[in-house]
Amino acid sequence: MLKIMFLFCCFCSFGFAQKSAAQKSKVNSFIGGNLIIAYPQDEFKNGYKIGTGVDASLGFGSKHVYAIGTVGYLSYKPQSGNVYGKISVIPVKAGVRIYPGNFFFLSGNAGVGFLKDEVNTNRSSRFMYDAGLGFHFILGQVSLHYDAWQRKNTTGASGAIQLKLGLALN
Repeated sequence: MLKIMFLFCCFCSFGFAQKSAAQKSKVNSFIGGNLIIAYPQDEFKNGYKIGTGVDASLGFGSKHVYAIGTVGYLSYKPQSGNVYGKISVIPVKAGVRIYPGNFFFLSGNAGVGFLKDEVNTNRSSRFMYDAGLGFHFILGQVSLHYDAWQRKNTTGASGAIQLKLGLALN
């Protein structure tokens, strides 16, 4: 269900981007960064507690629609008895941020995440995606996202609800 909602948001975003591209407008840019607190969901919370991290974004677009790129680092603390220990992920994603109003935004991103736990010696890559909404103030921003990566040996995804607090300069 979440994948369907994510794809729907992407298709809607594409339509808004096409409409905006047809209008002649000044190209705007922004740069931003966030502190992240992540709360594992579903089966993922059986193995991991809370996650913390940071991310940085760069975006270009019109007044209401931006194409964005994001890179970050997240680390999840294991539940007691978890044989894999702490897991870390480096997400590299691209997506869209839409401002239907002056301060409120919707966003959707997809890309690759490089995961490593305390058992494996190498990082493995997985498909990642997120969808979220938030508010952008003069310099600050606060947002709530559902972020997940594709599981390797079983079907489904490992996901978390993320609270992001940060700065964004236009």
